[in-house]
Amino acid sequence: MSTPSVSVIIPAYNAEVYLDQALDSVMSQTFHDFECIVVDDGSTDSTPAILARRERVLAVRQENAGAA
Repeated sequence: MSTPSVSVIIPAYNAEVYLDQALDSVMSQTFHDFECIVVDDGSTDSTPAILARRERVLAVRQENAGAA
């Protein structure tokens, strides 16, 4: 597998309200040579569950560290 041309990195903290819409937007682009990485900063809402059901998304979970 080759390295993607573009990395889309999305920081997320309790982002359940917007996360599906943001990921749908990334996945609907006409350019497909990308990877999508979501860094979950210790969310306490359903952010981890949303990420678990997504394909083509690499979820990285960490303890809450504050603003990126």
